[in-house]
Amino acid sequence: MATQKAAFGANYQTQSDTQYFRNTYPRLDTPEDIVSDRRILRVVLGAYGLSEDIDNRHFIKTVLTEGVTDRSALANKLSDRRYRSLARDFDFSIFPPPHKSSAGLLDKTITAFLAQSFETAIGETSSDMRLALGFKRALSNVAQTAGSNSTAWFQVLATPPLREVIQTALGLPSAFAKLDIDAQHDRIMDKAKRVFGTDLVSDLADEDRSDDIIRRFLVTQQAASTVQYSSMQTALLLLSAIPSRNPR
Repeated sequence: MATQKAAFGANYQTQSDTQYFRNTYPRLDTPEDIVSDRRILRVVLGAYGLSEDIDNRHFIKTVLTEGVTDRSALANKLSDRRYRSLARDFDFSIFPPPHKSSAGLLDKTITAFLAQSFETAIGETSSDMRLALGFKRALSNVAQTAGSNSTAWFQVLATPPLREVIQTALGLPSAFAKLDIDAQHDRIMDKAKRVFGTDLVSDLADEDRSDDIIRRFLVTQQAASTVQYSSMQTALLLLSAIPSRNPR
């Protein structure tokens, strides 16, 4: 893994994008400076796992313009908390925006972009492995930034990649997502306590427990794929056993 990450980080496109972002970062004074430059936007969105929004420039501009200070801001209304993280770090609703005074945000953004880009590349071969690779970092971030354990669980439920891994690892069905959000919150905490021995997100984020969650997720997904493949094979065998009728 370390070798593959190093090779990915050393390729020309990755190095070019990160160096360009590093050079341009001091001049990012408005939301337009970010959304109008596709290379900058690729790095910024990639760092927050939002690369799929690369063509939704007006939407992203609104998220950045409104920031998070006002409770009615768009990012605060969206269920996916990744947008709130983006708007919090690049909040143009205040002056100066926080990225101007945050000494470590430049390197943090580049590091996250490299990690997310690597996971995306892996995801082209295995979407499950992509989710597994990003799980520890994302869960650790929630554990560190959430004000309480209850809030942390709401953030987990509101972050699609985290939600999918934990929900699958706990064996919760897809219908679980149709429950009222408060019911989801209570049930997933209860299930986590029964399966992992704790409902504290901070505990689940530690090395051993997060490894256990990832193993359970991957094994469950592999088992589901095997069952699906076996079902298809059975169907093909049954179909092949049906005698063909040649038209006269």
